[in-house]
Amino acid sequence: MSIINSKTSIVAIVLAVATTATAQPTKDEKPAPSQCCHEKTTEKAAEKTAPIDPEAIKALETMGAFLRKQMDFEVSTHAETDYVLDNGQKVTLAKDAELRARRPDRLRIDVTSDRKQRQYFYDGKTFTLYGQKLGYYSTVAAPPTLNELADVLEDKFALALPMVDLFRWGTDQMPLKVITSAVHVGTEKLDGVATEHYAFRQPGIDWQIWIEKGNRPIPHRLIMTTTDDTARPEYTLAMKWTLNTHHDDAVFTFIPPKDAHKIAIGERNTKAIVRAEQARRRSPNDRTRTTKK
Repeated sequence: MSIINSKTSIVAIVLAVATTATAQPTKDEKPAPSQCCHEKTTEKAAEKTAPIDPEAIKALETMGAFLRKQMDFEVSTHAETDYVLDNGQKVTLAKDAELRARRPDRLRIDVTSDRKQRQYFYDGKTFTLYGQKLGYYSTVAAPPTLNELADVLEDKFALALPMVDLFRWGTDQMPLKVITSAVHVGTEKLDGVATEHYAFRQPGIDWQIWIEKGNRPIPHRLIMTTTDDTARPEYTLAMKWTLNTHHDDAVFTFIPPKDAHKIAIGERNTKAIVRAEQARRRSPNDRTRTTKK
């Protein structure tokens, strides 16, 4: 899963907030008392209404720096996505995933739901997408690093890796200056873990993130709300982390089952698994739209 489309990713954003300087009086000039008081009042009001909390932005930077240092880890996730039917009614579908990674060149993702099962394998040389229920798989040559892999799959095959943003937090691949509001909501416990809750806003999306307190600033929950859709569909992701896992090469190697069918390399064929799954589960009246992610 990609938690967010890479072209509009909201994660690990460093925002530079421009400030305007007021003209200073010369030696012989002093502001009138009323002007001075007005300026101080304005400054105080601006402080109270400032949409960007620097500490919230710093929390994202700290989290991104920590995640980039993790070399061998796994993340178990539970995602719930709102889909909006043609009549405006929202329905929510859930899926679970397990991501295992070993930087810089190993990755495996297993995605499971009642509607589909899909596996992604990357061994440093090849990338394989396998649809377990359909028995089809596609293998393509891959670049030597995870970050390059994500870019190649998106640019060449229009395929987004699930949870790809975990490898992009805090990098220059993320858009700058898109956040219009950043707020520290407070401290909350999630499954017994103390976290700091932050809320952010950017055009079209409101999002919240819960980051673990202490020396492991990892994200535990993410909620995104699409604000340019009147139905305001949401995407929620809960994460459980295991660090320093030391996975073997075999974990990231795909061995085709005897009854599996290989699809030739190519953009259309790589996406055939996705299309086949959609066609298999969709009825003529099941036309939906979903929240951005």
